[in-house]
Amino acid sequence: MQPAVACSILLFFSWGHNNIGDIGITPGTLRLIERHIPEAEVTLVALSKADDTRAYLKTRFPRCKVIPTPFNKKEMPDEFRKVLGRADLVLYNSGTTLSWGRWAKDWNRTMKLAMPLVAARDAGKPYGIYCQSFEKFAWPSNLYFKPLLDNAAFVFTRDTNSLAYLKSLGISPPVMEYGPDGTFAFDLRDEAAADRFMKQHKLQNRKFITVTIRTSRQGFIDQKREEAHAAKLREMIKTWVEQTGHDVLICPEVRFEIEPARRLIYDRLPPEVLRHVRFKDDFWLPDEAFSVYARAEAIVSMEMHSIILAMAAGTPVIHPRFAEAGRKAWMLEDLGVGQWLFDIDKEPAAKFTAELLAINKDFDAALATLAKAMTVVHKRQAETMAVVRKAIHKNRKEVNRK
Repeated sequence: MQPAVACSILLFFSWGHNNIGDIGITPGTLRLIERHIPEAEVTLVALSKADDTRAYLKTRFPRCKVIPTPFNKKEMPDEFRKVLGRADLVLYNSGTTLSWGRWAKDWNRTMKLAMPLVAARDAGKPYGIYCQSFEKFAWPSNLYFKPLLDNAAFVFTRDTNSLAYLKSLGISPPVMEYGPDGTFAFDLRDEAAADRFMKQHKLQNRKFITVTIRTSRQGFIDQKREEAHAAKLREMIKTWVEQTGHDVLICPEVRFEIEPARRLIYDRLPPEVLRHVRFKDDFWLPDEAFSVYARAEAIVSMEMHSIILAMAAGTPVIHPRFAEAGRKAWMLEDLGVGQWLFDIDKEPAAKFTAELLAINKDFDAALATLAKAMTVVHKRQAETMAVVRKAIHKNRKEVNRK
């Protein structure tokens, strides 16, 4: 029996549809609300494709309502006005969207993403940020963002590097702490699809790794660095196959990275290595990826959310990232697994390959290390959601007094 609805959360945003990380954040956050605040009714605002978002979530989260973003309209739609009026809390989802000035300085795009906080403030509603990374508030955005964050009921950063940055700016809401990215609570699985995939590609449980790249297609690095990164990943794959005899699955986190992965990695491997390499040539949803990651020996990904999904699925990880990808990589340090984090520009392939082989050599020890990290995640999830719940019920009491 479902609990009676005693409060209402307005959740912003569900993100994109071409990135399993963007897709996976919202089910994770919804699961946390379901577990820790079961009395809450959640209305989710989709940044795009509200119908697709609703269809994706309806089986696992049938009580969650999905509405389109109102911030592309000239005036506030009546539907949104009513939902905002009922809300006890405006909750801003995990991501790196409340930043301006480190990367492209698209003022209009950034300000539109911050509008939920403005709408909540203007409506007199409590609002909070759930586990964002904060890259930079260049002038004059600091004049805009500092009071918005100061007036939040809480701000959780998904890495302590972002937390230190906000503190350096003098930002001081009532609660400002570290909290794990919502994706760490992801629990959607597609075991049937994973079964078919494993059988089709003749992959054996815990006897293969996955490799996911991040290229210049996303605009942070040039093609020269892209080539250097790919060369290091190819070297790692070659050494892995030669020393373990285990397989490799090249797979995407982002839809448009599929063909670059083929061109830069798969097509350039020698024939004797290719016999052990599989290539996923189409996009997948995080449900299937999660189920496949759970069967892998390790996940090697330049993309952070495949790292998070893998850890949530119970699989060790290697994260060779580049600096421009942002502060979010620091979360591995926060969870006590900094030995799995590498700067692919500064460190040779041999270094992260050695750590990968160490996972293979003592898999039980790697699983124990991961379990310890996930204990930290689960503790902080409970603690952060207690803060969210407190903010909601504080608002309920104030409403009832009026």
